[in-house]
Amino acid sequence: MSKKALLIGFKDCEQSKQAYDFLNVCGFDATPIYTDPKRGARLPIEVKDWSGDYLFHLKSYCILKQRLLDRVSIASVNFHPCPPKYPGAGGVNWTLYNGDTESGVTVHYMDDKVDNGKIIKVYRLPVYKNDNIRSVMSRIQSKQMEAFYDIVGNISIYGNDYLINEANNTKDEWGHHVGRMREIDQLEIIDKNISEEELEKIIRATHIGKFGPKLKLHGHTFQYRK
Repeated sequence: MSKKALLIGFKDCEQSKQAYDFLNVCGFDATPIYTDPKRGARLPIEVKDWSGDYLFHLKSYCILKQRLLDRVSIASVNFHPCPPKYPGAGGVNWTLYNGDTESGVTVHYMDDKVDNGKIIKVYRLPVYKNDNIRSVMSRIQSKQMEAFYDIVGNISIYGNDYLINEANNTKDEWGHHVGRMREIDQLEIIDKNISEEELEKIIRATHIGKFGPKLKLHGHTFQYRK
């Protein structure tokens, strides 16, 4: 009998659709739930009627409630787009701001706290001197899919024993500070007397699209543009 799996991903996201297709290839009875790719997004109401064996949280800004996790009989697995050093939000930003040379994807069991469950496996990738948010995120998204294919494929072959064995073998532990996006919002606000070195760090860590350093002066806000 096929194992029932719930996939949570982004709307209009090719990787989320590929993940759903892969679940079906691996023989899962899969249900996809696609969420808005923005802060404050909520799970669609139809998720309240789902129960099954596995939950795979690939991409969303939703905090999953314990009542949903309780309806998963075997394992709820998250693919966190950062290494364990940075639980919560903003990990890519802090990776660049702090000049880290490594990032990655942390696969872990889910509980009712953000990025807190037992780590199953970490998929690492290098960060280079000239990287920015866009270039690092592009590689992280590719690594997320690599991790998803690896984890789901091995579950389809070996069952839950694969997750248990991987989790028992890892020595990785979560960092102590759970990041919040409001901290990145605050990082963007610069002082008019900021040093050139600090400004370059903040540009590297925050500038993508409409986001980046902001200067508030005499009731006006000035937005950085490259």
